[in-house]
Amino acid sequence: MRKTKLLASAVFTAVLLGSVGCSPKSADGPQGTTPKAAQTTPAAATDGAVPTMTKEEFAKAKGIFFERCAGCHGVLRKGATGPNLTPVKTRERGLDYLKDMITYGSPAGMPNWGTNGDLSEDEVDLMARYVMQEPPMPPEFGMPEVKKTWKVIVPVDKRPTRKMNDLNIDNLFSTTLRDTGEVALIDGGTKEIVTIIKTGYAVHISRISSSGRYLFVIGRDARVTLIDLWMKIPSAVAEIKVGSEARSVETSKFKGYEDKYAIAGSYWP
Repeated sequence: MRKTKLLASAVFTAVLLGSVGCSPKSADGPQGTTPKAAQTTPAAATDGAVPTMTKEEFAKAKGIFFERCAGCHGVLRKGATGPNLTPVKTRERGLDYLKDMITYGSPAGMPNWGTNGDLSEDEVDLMARYVMQEPPMPPEFGMPEVKKTWKVIVPVDKRPTRKMNDLNIDNLFSTTLRDTGEVALIDGGTKEIVTIIKTGYAVHISRISSSGRYLFVIGRDARVTLIDLWMKIPSAVAEIKVGSEARSVETSKFKGYEDKYAIAGSYWP
């Protein structure tokens, strides 16, 4: 739970996720689920060598890309830990090359989606054609949209005024359960799971606040969850969604601003 490198492309939010008073309810869907994709249509082929796709195929491929590919290649396919997959790059490679890369992977870290059974032969063909199309533009996600997702589960005045459990917070581990959209809090002394808490889709990182009381968790769906470790059983007390896709979160530790602000790193917007 100690600090690691904060990703670039940060969007600042002067929101304490409920450590100051707030009341709007979340307009978002269930936690731990794949966010609804933007409503887009396939790009028209600009070259005879570019494979065509139906709207149904495009929609299916877009969902697979978000779940399997966007984490490394980025929501706009401009590259992140994985390379750029925009049409100017993929069309140069050609359909057969792309199908082989998706099927067999590469020594650089690309998974062998075909031979490991995660994607069928038809899905490999689908994804090879998809990355040769222009990437769909995700919807904008500005401050009005952010505020609509702001949800206070336990108001500040209803939270404990002192620590209500016997946990050694300095020896408490926040363990990512990525595929279920949860974190498990594990007691480092007993090696037992204290509790499992629902957070966002594809949990990415956990951060402890300056005081050690709050734990911030963020998933790829850009949902930031605030967990109060002073409660008898640590639980989520507030949440907010800062974009469409994100990677990291950090909290204020400067004297006089402890536990007052959070900054989240988003890929989109």
